[in-house]
Amino acid sequence: MNIHRVLFFCFFSALCGGNTGLVSTKVYIYTGAEGGTGAINCNVSLSGSRKFFCKNECKAEDILVKTDDVRAQSGRYSIKYRNGSSGRGIVSVTITNLTKSDSGRYRCGLGGTSDPESFRDFEARVSDAPLAGNSGFIRTFTERENVTLACVAETKYGRQKFFCKNKCKKEEDIIIETDGNRTRSGRYSIEYKEGSGLYVSITRVTKSDTGMYRCGYGRALSPDLHRRIRLIVIDASNFTSSPAFPETTNQPTALSHVSYPGYFLPLVVCLPLVFVLLAVSLLVIYKWKTRSNIGLNTRGNAGSVQMESFIYENCRTPHAKTPSTTASIK
Repeated sequence: MNIHRVLFFCFFSALCGGNTGLVSTKVYIYTGAEGGTGAINCNVSLSGSRKFFCKNECKAEDILVKTDDVRAQSGRYSIKYRNGSSGRGIVSVTITNLTKSDSGRYRCGLGGTSDPESFRDFEARVSDAPLAGNSGFIRTFTERENVTLACVAETKYGRQKFFCKNKCKKEEDIIIETDGNRTRSGRYSIEYKEGSGLYVSITRVTKSDTGMYRCGYGRALSPDLHRRIRLIVIDASNFTSSPAFPETTNQPTALSHVSYPGYFLPLVVCLPLVFVLLAVSLLVIYKWKTRSNIGLNTRGNAGSVQMESFIYENCRTPHAKTPSTTASIK
């Protein structure tokens, strides 16, 4: 009985088989006001090729724009392509005169709509309420997310830094004011990263965090350099997502500044199981060989035991390709 063949087969099947779920992509949500113009930059991992913009499941009737040119328009929808850095590309898509019916799931990218080469998905919400004078898309978060936003790219090491809400005209609007490079106050924090700039974070956001923020250098009430950030937080349980696109292996893993701790759970579960299977396999093989040798010695068999050798190919888990009012999906 070739029990070692069976055990090794089971072990390598456990190691290589199945979908580990490690490649998972956060679909960004954007909110725009009725009558406004929403624009999104889709950063893709390839350059050139056919460009497309589609909605829902990207079937033939869902295609909004498809072109081999660098730009094209169809009614209220338009697409434009430009080369990015390191051989990447940027597909910019725009929807003018937003209506409530524009809410839903979208995809923009390169290649065919049924089998795209590189693409990004995003969700659009259209609000009938004005968004404080903002007519474009605003990045939208769901409750309990951890959010980190780029504030000011300029690096001014050693300067006073601040993070505040609303118009920042009163002391009670100030969340953080500091000379340090990293400061936290409750769920809020501000951090200076040398060579990168200033970032602000809010952990486990709630709907009450929705509003206008300012962050930058100097004092909050008299800033030297600052940026205004509009934050929208929605209740995920009340947000009905559009039907998901058909599964594809070409979706690159989104590089997001929001943490999603659940994505690596399958790895945490599977690796210990693999090691346990390996240990059990080796133990059983050892005992089987020991019993075989004892039986051979008892019978006085002087013949040589011919051992089978097995070669297994290395198993590699496929990796996803890494990939204003205009928002950008990175």
